[in-house]
Amino acid sequence: MNKRVALFLSLLSVLIVSSQENPGFSGDPLNAKFITADVDRFYAALDRLESGGNPFKTYIAEGSKGLQGFLAYRIYNADSLLKTVRERKQEYINGRDNLRGLDSKKKRIRASYAAMKYWYPDAVFPPIYFVVGRFNSGGTVSEDGLILGHEMQHDLEGLPGLVAHELIHFQQEFQIDENHWNLLASSLNEGGADFIGELISGQNINALNYRFGERHLEKLALEFVVSMEKDDNTDWLYGTSGKDHRPNDLGYWMGYKITKAYFDQATDKKQAIYDILHIADAKAFLEKSGFLKPYLEQVGKMDETERKALLVPFPSKKVTATFTVTVPNADDVVYITGNHENLGNWNPSAVKMTRVSDYKRQVTLEINSPATFKFTRGSWGSQALVKGVDGIPNLTFVEGGDEPNFSIEKWSDENN
Repeated sequence: MNKRVALFLSLLSVLIVSSQENPGFSGDPLNAKFITADVDRFYAALDRLESGGNPFKTYIAEGSKGLQGFLAYRIYNADSLLKTVRERKQEYINGRDNLRGLDSKKKRIRASYAAMKYWYPDAVFPPIYFVVGRFNSGGTVSEDGLILGHEMQHDLEGLPGLVAHELIHFQQEFQIDENHWNLLASSLNEGGADFIGELISGQNINALNYRFGERHLEKLALEFVVSMEKDDNTDWLYGTSGKDHRPNDLGYWMGYKITKAYFDQATDKKQAIYDILHIADAKAFLEKSGFLKPYLEQVGKMDETERKALLVPFPSKKVTATFTVTVPNADDVVYITGNHENLGNWNPSAVKMTRVSDYKRQVTLEINSPATFKFTRGSWGSQALVKGVDGIPNLTFVEGGDEPNFSIEKWSDENN
């Protein structure tokens, strides 16, 4: 699977070069286009849902280039979309106004684009397409532009950071062929997008795994050195094996650390940005960054048994955590549920939170770290939409991170 990912990225680089020559793409940050017509078409189809047939066939047939680029790996076809809509209809209804406030975010995005133009004068700014998918992607790129999943954009506060990350992917032109594409290359691809994206937007879109990485730097750095030349991304990118309590996508963090070290040591910072976008030799880039030098030396002195010992799982850890939520209604009765016995094993009405004040609920539990959880009013039909979180994903708590303190904007069964 990872080789297919590498091949896709290699082909994508070719497509990007071609698209950057497209006269319809702007070299001026102020002329960046935001295209939302697909969202209007989707909700017009949703309003016809009970009229018979599959109204999303028209949504797809008349869709923009952005929607067409979103089909293959995310929507698949109109029947798949219809199935998801029937299963999650209320969530789609609740998300109808997800783009309210987009105009104010456009200003911040264009400011990020202007910063990108400063750092990388050859930057091209493709259209940003907002499309409605199946709750499985917040954003991606295609030869036609940046594509963002509208249904995943419940809170637009993180939108500038997300757009910045995808914009960097659009500029990247790695020259690494498939046979040399490995965990290190994949991590530099994602971590480089995170680093430059943060540089231009001021937002980091992967805060959880970064906090975990910093707390376990020594162990993770040694493990990464042992694994980095393999073409297996397991436990570093796009999911974990479940062998321990690490969060997803630590490769983003490791790639960020390497990229930042490269940038920091460079005398010519603009040239460094160019280099980050045009990596041809992942290992040479790593060595020049200097970031993992002591760990490379340490692993180089180990025998095979010692190296294998570096791959042992992180031990699960019992911690006591106090979960606090601010609620939108004084009469809200709130439950927490999650992936541990003390969190109710995903029973939405098993663990009731204590009313501390009119608008605050709280509960203290002994749990394993990390924990994944959600808040409800007692059923899966009334899940919490949490401020600062796109959609209704599982929330995560890791010992040593931020206190689990959340603000609930509204509930999934509330239309307004």
